[in-house]
Amino acid sequence: MTPDEDQPVFFDAVTSSARQLFFVLQCCGFQPRAELELLQEGVKVTVEESRIMTANIFVDKTIFSTYTFKTTGNDEEDHDGSRTTSTPSAAEEGQEHSVSFGISLAALLECLQIFGADTSREKWHGGGGTKEVNTRAGAGIFDQQVLKVGGTCRISYRGQGHPLSLMLEENGVVTTCELVTYEPEAVQEIPFAMDQLVLKIIMKSSWLYDAIQELEGSSVERLTIAVSPQHPYFSLSASGPTGSTVVEFSNDQNLLQSFKCDEPAQHTYKFCLVKCAAKAMAVASKVSIRSDRLGVLSMQFMIEQEGGGANFVDFRFMSLATDGSHDEIEAE
Repeated sequence: MTPDEDQPVFFDAVTSSARQLFFVLQCCGFQPRAELELLQEGVKVTVEESRIMTANIFVDKTIFSTYTFKTTGNDEEDHDGSRTTSTPSAAEEGQEHSVSFGISLAALLECLQIFGADTSREKWHGGGGTKEVNTRAGAGIFDQQVLKVGGTCRISYRGQGHPLSLMLEENGVVTTCELVTYEPEAVQEIPFAMDQLVLKIIMKSSWLYDAIQELEGSSVERLTIAVSPQHPYFSLSASGPTGSTVVEFSNDQNLLQSFKCDEPAQHTYKFCLVKCAAKAMAVASKVSIRSDRLGVLSMQFMIEQEGGGANFVDFRFMSLATDGSHDEIEAE
């Protein structure tokens, strides 16, 4: 038995939906590194860009057929159920029941891709490239034929200083990947004032995706989001040295499932940062768009799981300054 095998397993999870896990994590594939937080309820993945944008993925444990997470090496694993999680003892009350570490997200996605995306149907280019997939007609991105469900993926972690281990098995072929883990880096959360919302919209994510695609241009630098209780209600405008383009949404339930705005508001963001959320826009079924009085923008995407349940990807963006200088508001 190797020293690693002697080490108690802190985290162990098995899924037959490795491709679905790949597509969810790919929503943050624009950054090479991510911070992982293992929790009793699932796995949280966080990336950031220049302290003015953060993206969080919450992978619910229901995506896994078995899910075991232990915060100490003394917990005993329960093998009776199809899904297992440790229950903190009285002595452990008050402790933070999570484990965090950094990882190469690019390497993790590459390992999951071994298990693989069907390249005849999808073409994902890692590291924030383009995705060529028709999610508007025919089979969805998580359709059984697209996913070719049949194999399993086991993910395990033995604690600080140990790698994250992935064991992929399909048709009798087993592939093992071990990814180096790093000391976690503190990701400064962008403050969002839920009690000072100026905008709250729920809409089909595909409509937002199409609008961003329409606005995209080689010289686009800024995206302005304007809302009003009256026409034009909700508009997106992109501008750059060569001109500007505007997309407007009327307050129609066929377009906006929910619309709440008590007063006119307008904020501007870096277009390239909002474009980082394009993969999430493409695969999500719904998006909740919210903004507070300081212009912090939240886009929360709901990505439905095959067989029920959902995973969520939450982007937050800081607005550009409103004094005409377009300087970024720096996080303190």
